[in-house]
Amino acid sequence: MYIVRKYQKQIDRFICSGNRGAYFRAWALLVVALATLGTLIFRLGAPAMNGRSWDTPIILDGAWRIVNGQVSHRDFYNYLGDLPFYMTALGMKLGRPCVSAIDYGNVVLMAALVLPAMAVLRRRTSALAAFLFSLFIGLLVITPRPLGDPYDYIDHAMLYNRYGEAFIVLLGTIVFLPPRPGFGKRWADWAEAVLAGGVLVALLGCKLNYFVVGLGFFGVACVMGRLRIGWMLLCLCGAAAFLAIALALSKIPLSDLVNDYRIMSAGQRPGGKIHVLVIQGLKSVVWLPVLLLPVWEGFLGEAERVDHRQPAWRHILAIVAIFGGALLLLSTNTQIGEMPLLGLAALYGAEMILRQPSAPAEAPFFVTVRHLGALLLVLLFLLPPILAGLKTIRFVTFAVMKKNWDSPEALQSTRLNDFRFVRDEATRGTDSRAYMEELNEGIELLRRHADPEMRLNALLFSNPYQVALGLRPASGGTVCLCRVGFTERSHPPLARLLGNATHILTERGCKELKEVYGAEWDALHLQVVEQTGHFTLFKIPEGRAGQLDKAKMDGKAR
Repeated sequence: MYIVRKYQKQIDRFICSGNRGAYFRAWALLVVALATLGTLIFRLGAPAMNGRSWDTPIILDGAWRIVNGQVSHRDFYNYLGDLPFYMTALGMKLGRPCVSAIDYGNVVLMAALVLPAMAVLRRRTSALAAFLFSLFIGLLVITPRPLGDPYDYIDHAMLYNRYGEAFIVLLGTIVFLPPRPGFGKRWADWAEAVLAGGVLVALLGCKLNYFVVGLGFFGVACVMGRLRIGWMLLCLCGAAAFLAIALALSKIPLSDLVNDYRIMSAGQRPGGKIHVLVIQGLKSVVWLPVLLLPVWEGFLGEAERVDHRQPAWRHILAIVAIFGGALLLLSTNTQIGEMPLLGLAALYGAEMILRQPSAPAEAPFFVTVRHLGALLLVLLFLLPPILAGLKTIRFVTFAVMKKNWDSPEALQSTRLNDFRFVRDEATRGTDSRAYMEELNEGIELLRRHADPEMRLNALLFSNPYQVALGLRPASGGTVCLCRVGFTERSHPPLARLLGNATHILTERGCKELKEVYGAEWDALHLQVVEQTGHFTLFKIPEGRAGQLDKAKMDGKAR
């Protein structure tokens, strides 16, 4: 306490300062930090993986299809968000088709997202909090680790969740946290309305559940009276304009996009999701009292300290909405425990503390203590994910620089010669070695049979083989054959799945495909070209049922 009393002015200035000088230093430090991280990732390239490395080709396959002129939802079934595919396709343009293209796209998106995030935070919080929160958003995008996994569990699995969390955090900041007094400039409000519309469209490009939560945030903010009618109209117009531009540039038909999401949604079982929601809620409810604690400031009973413009129920509703959104995302994603949105709730609570005016009789010492409490609340929720992200990047750096990795032999002469796996004797190493053997087997199988006339559809959980060998993908198929979006209850027509393919690569036994399509699959009378330990390569007989008109599909692919 002696230190607090002695340096209370310096502490107050460090925590609360939002003047131009403080923000200039925050901007400079943020640019240096993110430029260093971005440059490091560009130089290192693809990380050495030891997690769910078999998820990574899902992103590569979607990007490879786009680079080859295919249109998502029109030329292939895709129940996932499109943004990771297009960012990786951009990475392939900046470099080459390889695993590193994912990281290149992530760095570009980080730069494009952090700059407006910092501008939004400039109007709402102190320079210190804005720096920490912007760094937090940047690390959400570029860290090669699934949310909720240990810091040394490296892969690009479920990248759309990281993108979605970064965008939903930014959207929640705009709609829930009002600008500080003196920063309510009309032109900035209109600019943020347009930005919010763009972020909402980006959420649709990440994953459907993020888009739904984003709409829910708008609804709650309207109930709170935070959004004016004119602001909302401009936001909706901006969203419509961004969506129209995105669809025009990508050539994605809106009806096909909606249809793919409808197929995926119809296959979900609400009972299972509700069960997971209840379990995760019971595990995470301990954080809710901590986040609601700042509301106590609104019940102090001292009239001169109560901000009557912001009744306590609005603060409670905002925090509960953010907490509920975090729980909903956690229960509908394949991740464990990590809820980045709670960082936004902590920032909201801290700002509520800092914005409360001091009572005339209140000692400056107690004001400083409140400021320290606000800082501790932010650090409690932001520091762990920031440190985990930095530790992950450090782990990746050492693994690559020390060449502590292996790569499948067959991939070394392909485009995916940067598909790396951490050299590890533990359980994860065993999984990686098994997957490397599978990759070798698939590459050698296709090398024995690929020819210029082959149009291949790889109906697998993930498909690295076409981008690795530079094979032009057939129209049809899916970027991921998984129960999340491909079930007996709801699935794309077999004709659409086959597209204009002449050959099909499946897992040996084709269990999932036979369960879903049954007699329709058997009626194809597929010819076995070769069968290995993991795979079966089929040839589709000419004229068999389920094969689409080739000329029509070829025209759509072009």
